[in-house]
Amino acid sequence: MAIEHIRQIKEAEEQAEQIRRKSMAEAKQMIADAERQAAQIVEEAQRQAEEDYKKALQKAQEEAQQNFETIIERAREECDNHIKIAEKNMDQAVSIIIGKVVK
Repeated sequence: MAIEHIRQIKEAEEQAEQIRRKSMAEAKQMIADAERQAAQIVEEAQRQAEEDYKKALQKAQEEAQQNFETIIERAREECDNHIKIAEKNMDQAVSIIIGKVVK
């Protein structure tokens, strides 16, 4: 009977060791999987950040171009107004000069 108990204890110990080894292997695999998932998450976050950066840069460039075009258009309008005023004054200046030359 004692031999049978010893055999059962030995089997139980062997089973316990197998369970421990299996648990350790599973734990290592879980850690490896978690690290792989973490790396994928980081990679995706970096990709998303790069995409967001490019979109923000594109938007800023478009806004800058629109502002530039608005400023150029306003300057063009001001130049046209100055030219009209100058042409109007030119007619008066010519008349004054001709009037003085003729006298």
